[in-house]
Amino acid sequence: MKQVSFSLFPGQVEAYKSLVDPSVQSKILRNFVLNEYQLVDDLSVINEGDVKGLKPEKFLFDEHTNDRLNELVKTVRESGYKANRSSLMRNIMKQLIEKLESQNVSLPKKREIRHSSFYFEKGTREVLEQFVPFRDRNSAIERFILEEYKPSHNLAFLLEKPEEVEAMRIGIATEAFSKLDDHVKEIKTKGITRTALMRDVVVQLIGKLSNTDGSKLITEKRLESAIDEFKRKFGSEVLRERLEEEYNLKINNKKNQD
Repeated sequence: MKQVSFSLFPGQVEAYKSLVDPSVQSKILRNFVLNEYQLVDDLSVINEGDVKGLKPEKFLFDEHTNDRLNELVKTVRESGYKANRSSLMRNIMKQLIEKLESQNVSLPKKREIRHSSFYFEKGTREVLEQFVPFRDRNSAIERFILEEYKPSHNLAFLLEKPEEVEAMRIGIATEAFSKLDDHVKEIKTKGITRTALMRDVVVQLIGKLSNTDGSKLITEKRLESAIDEFKRKFGSEVLRERLEEEYNLKINNKKNQD
C-alpha cells in the first residue's frame, strides 16, 4: 500500500468526502477502480475540463489498483486520446460521486460497526481474497449487502451446511446486519439464519467479481487443497494411482450402466 496523489476538479474532493466516511474513502475508491469503473464511450472527455484550480488529493492504493489505473490510461492513449492518471481519476471520481448520490446508500459518516464470526466452506476465504484484498474485505461485503444482495431462491442451497468449516470474522455496519436479519424474516424458513445468508452473500460476491460461479470456485479450491494434502502425506506416485483407480472405477460403472 502506498500513498498516491491526483489533481481533482474543485468541489470533487468535498463532494466525495461528504458521501463517504473518512476511514474508508481510499477503500471505496480502490474497490470502484478495480471492480466497477468502465471507460466512457467518448474517450475525448477524459482530458476535458478547466484545469485551473485543480486540487491535489492523496489516497492509499495497493499494487493491483495502481496497475489497473495505469492500464486504463494506456487504453485511452492507445485509442488516440490524451490522458494521464489525474485526468482519468477525475472521470472516475465523477462516476463514483454520481453513483453514491443516486443510490443514496453510501456509508454513513457516523455508523456503528459490529464484528461477528461466520462459518464458511473451507477455501472460501482464499478464493475471496483472490478478488478482494483482505484490507478491503469488510467494506466490499458491506457495500454488496447494502446495494445489491438478494437472497438465492434456492432454499436447499441456503440450508446447506459446510462440509469442512472455516471461520471468518467480518466487521460491517449495523445497517448491513439488520438488512440480513430482515431477509431472514422475509424467507421464514427454519434453518436459514444470518450466517446462512452471509455464506450466500460471499458466494454471490465472488461470482460477481470473478464473472463465474462462486460455488464452483470454492469447490475447486477444496479439491485442490485435498489433492495437495494427499500428495504431501502419501507422495505423487500414490496420488497418481489413486486418481487412476477413481477414473477407472467411473469408466467401468458407466459401461455397466450402458
